[in-house]
Amino acid sequence: MNLQVQDKYIIEWPEEEQDWRSLYRVYQRLIGATALALYGFLWYGRQHKQEEDIQSLCDAMSVTLAKCDQDLMRLEQFDLLEIYVSYNKQGNHYIFKLKPALHIHDFLKHEVFGRLFIQVCGASQYEYILEQNTSGTLSKEGYEIIRHPLDKAFLQNWTTQAEQKFVGQETPKNNRQDLSFDIKTFLVECSLILFPKHYRTQTAIDAIKEIGSIYGISVRRMVELVGKAYVANETNLNIKRLRSLASKEVVTEVPVVSSPYEYPPVIFLKKLRKDIEPTALEKYLLNQLVSIMGLNPQVVNVLIEASFKANRQVINTRNVEMIAMQWATLNINTLEKAKAQANQSFKSNTKRRVEKASDYPEAKQESLSFEEERALMEAFMKLGDE
Repeated sequence: MNLQVQDKYIIEWPEEEQDWRSLYRVYQRLIGATALALYGFLWYGRQHKQEEDIQSLCDAMSVTLAKCDQDLMRLEQFDLLEIYVSYNKQGNHYIFKLKPALHIHDFLKHEVFGRLFIQVCGASQYEYILEQNTSGTLSKEGYEIIRHPLDKAFLQNWTTQAEQKFVGQETPKNNRQDLSFDIKTFLVECSLILFPKHYRTQTAIDAIKEIGSIYGISVRRMVELVGKAYVANETNLNIKRLRSLASKEVVTEVPVVSSPYEYPPVIFLKKLRKDIEPTALEKYLLNQLVSIMGLNPQVVNVLIEASFKANRQVINTRNVEMIAMQWATLNINTLEKAKAQANQSFKSNTKRRVEKASDYPEAKQESLSFEEERALMEAFMKLGDE
């Protein structure tokens, strides 16, 4: 791995119980005593949940840097450790994810570990240890197995919400490709002092990506907001505080986009209303549509624009939320689908009423979409050139 003394590491522990007998009975014969000692030291470092440098690890084990590097590699080769690295000019950062040992029988029957054990320790040792650790099973000849099936009638009333709880609601969020915030650049540029390794959970990273994509926060500004949301004695990033800080931002660094629908929803609504900042309620609604309902931000922009035009340049938040739920159910997940669905959704939600002629100006002016405004401006520019 080419470890350096200034490199940092943090440990992630498994939930499973450890089979220490297997480690001393078979693993130690192949990985060596120092690698086994290092594994035990890392396993029982559970009270340390912050990064430490590699030099302190070498000092604690009384080994050289080269030997520490070798033992870590040996643990990884025997599937006792997973090693993740984030490269940095000032020193790399490692995550050492510990894995429990195989039981003795499983180790000896492993297609590689078992053969290597015979090669190193001899066939007689292999057979002796295998015989000692092979559980005897009783003959079932002449017996019938008895089974009592569980009543599954309760599944007839099983709800979608219950199923989401069972499978885990966060699962579909992890691979969202419709969010525009540059999370990779953020993770590189954000200092580990402001956003430590143990804060960088998948939930926190997903939340940052969502917040940046909804409010249009730049990478540089997001680093500052994460720093403001950081509290030293908290074990996780305070996502609620970060979201609150982002909602109070007045974004001035507007991203360059090829289509207005690619703007983050908060910026899109602001431009739709000629630079009037969205209200706190409107920002909350936009956050709910993207984060909770899981709508594509471009789909949200089409929805907002359609509501804006249908309600005489006013956002009817209740109506938008109701239609958003319908779109989520219909799997409206692309810009094209949203445009096709917009007219149907808002046409079906218009109500007839008797109005006085004085309620409207003599010539009713239709609100233009961003694309229509752009086409009109291009036409005027061509007339000017002629």
